[in-house]
Amino acid sequence: MGDLVMFHLSAGFSQIAVALALSVLSGIGVYLHGRREGRLRGGIVDFITEIIIAATAGLMAFYIGQYQHLDKSIIYFSVLLASNNGQEVLGAVKRVNTDAIVQVITQVLSRKGGGK
Repeated sequence: MGDLVMFHLSAGFSQIAVALALSVLSGIGVYLHGRREGRLRGGIVDFITEIIIAATAGLMAFYIGQYQHLDKSIIYFSVLLASNNGQEVLGAVKRVNTDAIVQVITQVLSRKGGGK
């Protein structure tokens, strides 16, 4: 029984490791492309920022794919897409979260105002 649990944990860990590796490689590619276009100056901060953004977006795609019970190939494809477009993915998440927070606050305030 213990061996089965360890195998399950190691299989899950290896999937996360593959998703993270794909994200980091994609972040390096985005950084190099930004350098070639002149969008990035080329400092270590730009390099680390691109990798962190790509890893965050890639891991978000991985966990959403896991939650939706998608096929591994679809999940890894989503990881590549999300990590390659990390700025846009995180911007969309921020907009969705901001809109949801504003909507909740508006609803709470309108209930309090209507109850007086």
